[in-house]
Amino acid sequence: MTTFAVRLADLPPDHPGRRLLTGYSPAFAARSDPRFSYTVFVPEDLRDGERPRLWVCVHGTRRRTKLYLDGLAGLARAERAVVLTPLFPAGISAPDDIDDYKFLEHAGIRFDRVLLGMVDEVAHRWNADASAFFLHGFSGGGQFAHRFLYRHPERLTAVSIGAPGRISLPDGETPGAITRVPVQLVIGSLDTDPAAITWMPGEGGADRMSRARTLAGALREFGADVRFDVVDGVGHDGAGVLPAVIGFLLASQ
Repeated sequence: MTTFAVRLADLPPDHPGRRLLTGYSPAFAARSDPRFSYTVFVPEDLRDGERPRLWVCVHGTRRRTKLYLDGLAGLARAERAVVLTPLFPAGISAPDDIDDYKFLEHAGIRFDRVLLGMVDEVAHRWNADASAFFLHGFSGGGQFAHRFLYRHPERLTAVSIGAPGRISLPDGETPGAITRVPVQLVIGSLDTDPAAITWMPGEGGADRMSRARTLAGALREFGADVRFDVVDGVGHDGAGVLPAVIGFLLASQ
């Protein structure tokens, strides 16, 4: 059994494995922890020796990863990028737990490290430039994304935080390096239903819109470069805000 995954560049030009490793990939178990998996989109004409960018999109509570693979495939072809969508299944730490990954660490699992292991695997197999990558997450993924920013700012080229239901504000332990990472807060104009989220004191408001504004304000006060995008006519919809995410992605490259 081989220790390392086969690299795309190791396969002959006519090898059938190249068809499996370009376009929409199968779901791969994470080698560091096979309870988790990931799927990628890779430009079909990726050349040996080419060093594509890496874009990572973290799902929300419903785990809809295909949204990002489909929504970014055409752009990834044009911009020479690999799209990575991790899957953090529900029920890992307890049968009904759906939120554990959002806080990066739960029940002894470091979800941020799991993701970084996946990033290393993608860098190995597809020669992606994973020294720093673009990160987007919506809803539960937005929770993951802004907490990942606090813990690993040096790994990010930019971060897009979509409509997080619960927020963590920067504090005295937040690394100053977050000020070097362009930040987008993005949310639909209709994403204002207080009944859609759990109310917690000190979380910056009773709905996602007010919490997003609170987080944006706190990041700006900390010194971060923050862009706040409200998408007109859209509710709590990751697909609906994706065009704004793409605009930010292109501006931050």
